[in-house]
Amino acid sequence: MSGKYILAGCVLLLIATAIALTGATSTQVKPFIAFHDGGDILFSPEQTGTHHMASFGPWNLGERLLQGKPKDTRLNLYLVVPGTQYRSANHPEYDHNRVVNKYTVDGKVRDWDIFWCFVLDPALTGELRSEGDLLMAAHQTFRPADLYDLSDIPGNALMSEKLGIRSMADLRRFRRKDSTLPRVLILPAGLAVRATAEQQEVTVSHAQ
Repeated sequence: MSGKYILAGCVLLLIATAIALTGATSTQVKPFIAFHDGGDILFSPEQTGTHHMASFGPWNLGERLLQGKPKDTRLNLYLVVPGTQYRSANHPEYDHNRVVNKYTVDGKVRDWDIFWCFVLDPALTGELRSEGDLLMAAHQTFRPADLYDLSDIPGNALMSEKLGIRSMADLRRFRRKDSTLPRVLILPAGLAVRATAEQQEVTVSHAQ
């Protein structure tokens, strides 16, 4: 067999291997439920071609977009900690709610920025299930008690992981001039996904 045919065969083998690996790394994420103004929305992630997942603890939220920096043209997906909508027996620190600010129509696919939302005020015990509630709580402030500590923040373990907050001193950059803190801290996760979000009656398991 001539060298020309051997080379051609090697090229075809490499192409086939690359295609197989691409298919192996591309994971189809199942649709999941998110809140919109307190109601249920079916959020259906779409593939983006990056083959990298936007993950949150044991959950995959969709294949990431290449550019994760927030853009005004994108819609918003908020991950609210703590929450009872999605609960993990093995990783309870990731228990959370998912909230979207819009829903799509006619199956139109949109890009979504992901935001971390951490409840800082221990007195805020109600469920947050709409963007309006989140933004209102983020603009409201509270004055921490004298003995207020990181252990009083329900999502302190995740704040350490995602934001690098490991002491009270690390919270200083979020304090207002009067030394108060926002009741809810909302920050971009640096992740974005592509999906539809439709009003639909479905039953989806939230457990992991």
